[in-house]
Amino acid sequence: MFKLSAVVCATDLSESSNKALPIAATLARRHGSKLIIAHIIDLPAVTPYGETMVDPQELRGRVEQSAKAQITDILSHCDQVDWELNIAIGYPAKEILQIVEDSNADLVVAATHTRSGIERLLLGSVSRKLMHTLNVPFLIVPGDMSMEQINRNVESILIACDFSPDSANAVRWAIDFTQAFGAKLTMATVIEPSQLTQLLKLDPQKEHGMADKLQADLHQKLLDTVPEADRDSVHPETVVLAGQPHEELNKYAILNHIDLIVMGVHGRGIIENLLVGSTTDRLVRLGQFPVMAVRSSALEQQDS
Repeated sequence: MFKLSAVVCATDLSESSNKALPIAATLARRHGSKLIIAHIIDLPAVTPYGETMVDPQELRGRVEQSAKAQITDILSHCDQVDWELNIAIGYPAKEILQIVEDSNADLVVAATHTRSGIERLLLGSVSRKLMHTLNVPFLIVPGDMSMEQINRNVESILIACDFSPDSANAVRWAIDFTQAFGAKLTMATVIEPSQLTQLLKLDPQKEHGMADKLQADLHQKLLDTVPEADRDSVHPETVVLAGQPHEELNKYAILNHIDLIVMGVHGRGIIENLLVGSTTDRLVRLGQFPVMAVRSSALEQQDS
């Protein structure tokens, strides 16, 4: 099992954003790592009338006192963990990236805000920017999760695989979290509608046999993504789903009481992600489960 040296939890101190704190605290405590709580004073909000109107140090002092009181109250209900508060003034995504780099953090945790689809499309979100720029895994907690869900032990983890390098890297982190929590690991892949269409064009007399063979091949391919040394310790189950990936994964997670979904993030450009989106983006938007997004570079970070 890997060791986290530092966990960064980003919060704007709103009720929904603070829901990430207990989860981040649990992860830090389990790994004996420091919890760094990052609160960014948004630069546009600070300087609407010109920079001379606000003394940054005075503002930071006022915010720090209030923030420490809020965070101390929230973490008083959690098991003891070593934590520190890091307040910065600037653009949230940029400042969080800097805090992660400066602290050599191995994981970032944050909660999403509930927004309408059009607002997300036009404005984007800090979480979305971080998902596609962080070099460490990013655990995204739905801001409207109930406290009952937040306080639950992680007993069941679902790893979504499309057999790309991104999902292969995510498998490593899913295995480590499975071992850390003693959780059940399920590995899933989804046959998309376009693939089903091709399958249905097969010779009807051979279609059933080929469909069965495809299912068997995919189950074996899922197992093969788990290093042989880890198979006996995690005992992964495999499942092959059919349909739109984000819908099928969400449905499976609901029906099987999944506590955490782990996925790789494809290295698309910002414009392509804005217009097309990704399975990870869409699953996060549904906002029903914590999702850990792992970019390709996260594996390099872990190995180093």
